Amino acid sequence: MAQCTTEKSKDFHKKASGNISITLILSLLFNIFVIFGGVYTNSIAIVSDAIHDMTDTFCLLISWILEKFSLKEKNDRYTYGYQRLSVLGAVITSCTVIVASVIVVYESLARLFSVVTPDAKGMFVFALVGILFKGLSVYKVYKGQTYNEKAISYHMLGDVFRWLAILVLSVLLMFWDVAILDPIISLVIAIWLIYQLGKTLIDSIRILLQRVPDLYNFENLKGEILSIDNVEDILDIHLWSLDGIDQIMSAKLKVTSDNKDDLIKIRKDIDDIADEFNVSESTIEYIF
Repeated sequence: MAQCTTEKSKDFHKKASGNISITLILSLLFNIFVIFGGVYTNSIAIVSDAIHDMTDTFCLLISWILEKFSLKEKNDRYTYGYQRLSVLGAVITSCTVIVASVIVVYESLARLFSVVTPDAKGMFVFALVGILFKGLSVYKVYKGQTYNEKAISYHMLGDVFRWLAILVLSVLLMFWDVAILDPIISLVIAIWLIYQLGKTLIDSIRILLQRVPDLYNFENLKGEILSIDNVEDILDIHLWSLDGIDQIMSAKLKVTSDNKDDLIKIRKDIDDIADEFNVSESTIEYIF
């Protein structure tokens, strides 16, 4: 029987911990910078990002702590280990960013009816710095395999889009009075974040509810097992994901032979099938 936590999965979580720690440091430094930027330029887009960036730092800190703990070995109390703490980090990040984005939507709608012209030159400078910091953060996490990293990557990508939009807006404001675009930009990006993080939140909750992973066809799994010699019926079967990377399977099979060699052959065939579904641990019960 394979270990619940595969070496491949451990590597993913170790890399995730390192990537998130770097993103946390970048976010903390930028958080200090952007607070001064929003006040200095009088830009709602930058002020909203300052509020949003405070939640960034908090979420990243929580996500990093949970990712570190997810690497702990399994024990007699937590027999599957702590890998799901990584998924919990994705849930916390998604919920926090969605709430922060709803606040930004409210603030942006209010500013639509009370437009204030921001400091275009100041916006331009802060936007360049924002693209640099957030771009580096996206680079560190966008290829991550854990749901924790996926949630953070959407979060950071939304920030990059925001700062790119602010950069373009700052250039336009140097030549035309288009201050109305400032709250519109914040509104559009906040709605995009709510949509993307909403999907990540749903996927994370599905993992916690032990839903069959979307990547795999459950009927095909059952069909392959039933095609094994001496397997008469599947009385019960479960397939669920531990953390979005490792899958767990258990099955109760009615078999037509109690011969030791036949049972070993059935087990081997099931292990081969399990590998196709990235199953890291499987438990099989025979009923004669």
